[in-house]
Amino acid sequence: MPIDVTTVLSLLGIGIAVGISAGFIGIGGGVIMVPVLLELFRAQGMPPELIVHVAMGTSLTVGVLSVSSSAFKHHKQGNVIWKVVPWLAPASMAGSWIASQLAVGIPGTWLQKGLALVLLLAAIRFLTEKRVDLGPMRQLPWYAWLLMGLGTGLFAGLTGLAGGLVLIPALAYIAHAATGKLAGTSSGTVLFAALAGSIGYMMQTPAVELDGVYIGHVNLLVAASLAVTSVPGAQLGAWLNKKAGAARYKKIFGVFLILVVIRLFLTA
Repeated sequence: MPIDVTTVLSLLGIGIAVGISAGFIGIGGGVIMVPVLLELFRAQGMPPELIVHVAMGTSLTVGVLSVSSSAFKHHKQGNVIWKVVPWLAPASMAGSWIASQLAVGIPGTWLQKGLALVLLLAAIRFLTEKRVDLGPMRQLPWYAWLLMGLGTGLFAGLTGLAGGLVLIPALAYIAHAATGKLAGTSSGTVLFAALAGSIGYMMQTPAVELDGVYIGHVNLLVAASLAVTSVPGAQLGAWLNKKAGAARYKKIFGVFLILVVIRLFLTA
């Protein structure tokens, strides 16, 4: 399954959108990457039983770099609540690695339908959510942060989406974190979940030998092509998060996700 020049150029362009999403919303960019990679690998004739797993593993690998870039920019802008990351990150890594090991044994069609359902719920949230600060941040017990991180990691490993779609609502509605700190704190955490999940997918040998530059269930050439532009894109996204309100962008993104969900259900 060779990757031609046109495909690489397309991936470079997609990487920009991935990075902006990672930096602007703090969700990691997987909501764009995974659907795109599913279409790419399907068009290239990859064995059907591997398409979803390779898409998720490759997405998490790119997410490590794009979300790290986002976290760095948010840190410089003072938008990361670092005191909670040491509790969230280890649990998210454990959850993501465990989920990646489980995911490779789950039929791809099941994972794709689950992903479609998750994205549908995310679309509804983007279309209906309003900016709300619930007051001063709550002082949660240590085990609450660990459970929040574990849930984020499990979600990341089973979807390839890094985990921000779970962590951001949890930070907002459980911890009452300030709206302006959500994307940054999410980025500072889910980069660890993406790292553990990526390693987990790399460690699992595909059931069918793949032709190309692969480590386990990760296509390194595709990941590199996306990462080249997603890293600076994440810097731009984090800057936009500081300068502009996200409400209108989220509405547009919600409509985009509805279209993605329809396609995922049709091809599962």
